[in-house]
Amino acid sequence: MSRKLLMILIITGVIVIGGGSYFIFFNNDDSIQTSEEKQLYTCGMHPEIILEEPGNCPICGMNLVPKKSANTASNNSGERKILYYRAPMDPNEIYDEPGKSKMGMDLVPVYEDEGGSSGVVTIDGAVQQSMNVKIDEIKSKSLSTNIITNGIITTDERNEYLVTTKVNGWIEKLYVNYTGQKVKKGQKLIDIYSPELVAAQQELLTAIGYSEAVGESININILESGDALISNTIKKLELLDISKSDIDELIRSKEIKKYMTIYAPIDGTVLMKYVIEGEKIVPGKQLMHIADLSNLWLKADIYESELNKVSLGASAEMRLSYKPSKVYKGKVSFIYPTVDPKTRIVQLRINVPNPNDELKPAMFANVTIKGKDLGEHPVIDETAVLRSGTKSIVILALGEGKFKPLEVQLGAYANGYYQVLDGLKSGDKIVTSSQFMIDSESSLRAAVNLYSSTDKDNDKMSNSKDASSSKNNDEDTLESSDIKAMEDHDMGEHDHASVTNSGSSIVWRGEIDLAAIDTNKDGKVYQDQMDWNVISDSEGRCPICGMKLKEVTIEEAKENLIENGFRVKK
Repeated sequence: MSRKLLMILIITGVIVIGGGSYFIFFNNDDSIQTSEEKQLYTCGMHPEIILEEPGNCPICGMNLVPKKSANTASNNSGERKILYYRAPMDPNEIYDEPGKSKMGMDLVPVYEDEGGSSGVVTIDGAVQQSMNVKIDEIKSKSLSTNIITNGIITTDERNEYLVTTKVNGWIEKLYVNYTGQKVKKGQKLIDIYSPELVAAQQELLTAIGYSEAVGESININILESGDALISNTIKKLELLDISKSDIDELIRSKEIKKYMTIYAPIDGTVLMKYVIEGEKIVPGKQLMHIADLSNLWLKADIYESELNKVSLGASAEMRLSYKPSKVYKGKVSFIYPTVDPKTRIVQLRINVPNPNDELKPAMFANVTIKGKDLGEHPVIDETAVLRSGTKSIVILALGEGKFKPLEVQLGAYANGYYQVLDGLKSGDKIVTSSQFMIDSESSLRAAVNLYSSTDKDNDKMSNSKDASSSKNNDEDTLESSDIKAMEDHDMGEHDHASVTNSGSSIVWRGEIDLAAIDTNKDGKVYQDQMDWNVISDSEGRCPICGMKLKEVTIEEAKENLIENGFRVKK
């Protein structure tokens, strides 16, 4: 009995000693680990700067912000998953890989458990269903670049001819006396009586008679004068459009013709007849308008935004209302070099063969022009795009109810789809319905988070004291007018309604007078390199971001303001 009791006491003692040791050692290790964890502070522009106390960045002078503990996140959910990387100053500028932002800053990773601070919205499945949120997967394909437009059929300007005369006279006879009549090249058109032509013929016969009379002369000069006289009179008749055959007949027969005959210059159709028999005419008078209708032009209109889709030689198909079942084919032969300033339209010219005279000038046609091959790209439905000024935004579905607004670069448009040149890739999922509500929620949340974090950082900085830099306390303290200016900056960065700043604030709005700011007239001012409208004539810090102002010349400050959209007084 005593042996059993002894064994029980020994076992009990071992258990008590072991439990006590476990509690002492392991609990003490946790307390040591907890005590060793300290709040660290970092710079939003220079993440490599990490300090144990709040203060200012030694590189840019911005207020340090609390750094989240990686251990806490690791203990809560193991290894943290990085969704993407974003620019510190622009939550909408995101990347898939680490690197530098457009402003040259190091990109900040956005983790899955903190996406809401960068515009990511989490929406419950039931809420998604009630909002009718639809999600589509991005696919790559070639868009149809065919252009559907209208056009007017016209004559080929290269195959038109105006019949005119170079003499005074009267219309004696019309061989072609109605519009629309077909003519062949060399066919008689008009007989004209002209006293001027009769006199020219008589001069030729007189020159021939004189040449024959002096033909037996031994004087070379006299013989040459007779030949020159004949040559000159023949040239005169040719200049009056007398044909060579008529001149040869006149020399042979020596009979003066009372009438001059005008012949058709081309095969074609008489589009317009301007004279009647017996009408008096003068030099330059238009007698007939003839055109060859075997080949016609179709002039089609396209918008200037569609110019990148067409090229010379592109195939085109035409359909006419009077014969909708038949398709006429042609090719783009010319792109006119000007744009209509009112309609922003450019004309194309398409050659259309017309061997059977089915097509008539001034007919209206529906035209389909085959465009260039623009290659295969990811495409999105036009309903998925949100327009925000000059930016195009889509809502990216991250999975598990998370959504993120994303700026994309769009390319060509066709049949309700846009090419995506940058920002998305095949396989990404985007929202195609109710994206307006998601985008507004995301923008509001990001703005609230940014404003709240700024307020917290400013409160922490105002409560902290740096003994080694006591002489800069006045610069680090925000005046009431600067706080008001910061609120105005959050509400509207460039408020042009006001042309002066308020009180003693160094945040300037409206038209900025740099000469007035430079009170000591040394040609230099101090300017914030992020909020460019924060300018002072003395050293200090930006009341908005806390960055130390940089000394620049008046000209440099002016260039910075103009480049960033501010107005400067001349």
